[in-house]
Amino acid sequence: MAMDVMAVENIIQKAIASKSEVVNLSHRNIKVLSNNISQLTHVIRLLLNDNEILMPPTEITQLLQLQELVLNNNRLTMLPQGVGKLQNLTYLNLCGNPLGFLPDEFCELITLHQLWLVNCQLKSLPNDIGNLKLLEKLSVRENALNSLPKSFYNLISLQWLCLAENMFEELSSEFKDFKQLTYLNLNYNCLAEVPSCVLEMSELVTLLLKNNVIKTVSDDTILGLAKLTKFDLRDNMIDIKPDHWKGLDYILIGKSGLDEDVSVDDDVEEDEQDDEDDDDDDSEDNETDETKK
Repeated sequence: MAMDVMAVENIIQKAIASKSEVVNLSHRNIKVLSNNISQLTHVIRLLLNDNEILMPPTEITQLLQLQELVLNNNRLTMLPQGVGKLQNLTYLNLCGNPLGFLPDEFCELITLHQLWLVNCQLKSLPNDIGNLKLLEKLSVRENALNSLPKSFYNLISLQWLCLAENMFEELSSEFKDFKQLTYLNLNYNCLAEVPSCVLEMSELVTLLLKNNVIKTVSDDTILGLAKLTKFDLRDNMIDIKPDHWKGLDYILIGKSGLDEDVSVDDDVEEDEQDDEDDDDDDSEDNETDETKK
């Protein structure tokens, strides 16, 4: 443990002296960060994932050049006061922390492009989440969400959205306004039907609805989704005739009560893995200091 503390201090001191733009402090058993982290004024990318941090020091909010902050798999129960000062932040990973909620000032991070909030014990999102208008990629998988704040539908730049493993029984009609969305993961929720609003998302390429409680899907369900190539309806109780579902690369429908002559491409990797792979990118990249985006 002492070696870890010394090693961390050495890394910080060397980074300060060299004005390093990338600092990797992942997998170091860190519980508390020293205040001198505020001297990393040139850092653009800070990796703190897979430690034991309960709360980052407020000094971290002084790193005004910071663009990427990776804090997944710690023990965070809250974010530091002043987190909204990080006005150059484009990428934030908080996955696997028992946060429970996000403070209002979180919504001041208006430069965010990617936000990862998997398994953060969230029951709701901040009312002003819609202020993050540049957000392109968002995962809130594995939380306890059953609704979204009204401002959520102001996230007009969203291209990739994962709401899997929550408690959604329906989606607001305002979902149809996500005109840029190409990927939507709704696996493991409580949806009784394919939401009609989803069928108006003309740019959608991937739609995942595995393990809901969907019983029926009409033949013309996806007629308006001209770009859709991946559609996952496995582990529902559906009886359909997909004669009109042409143009799809594959339809995954196992355990859905379909006719025997419907083929299932078992060789295709589950699309939900795409979500998990992206969550894990940071852990893999810690060794190379390169982010896969």
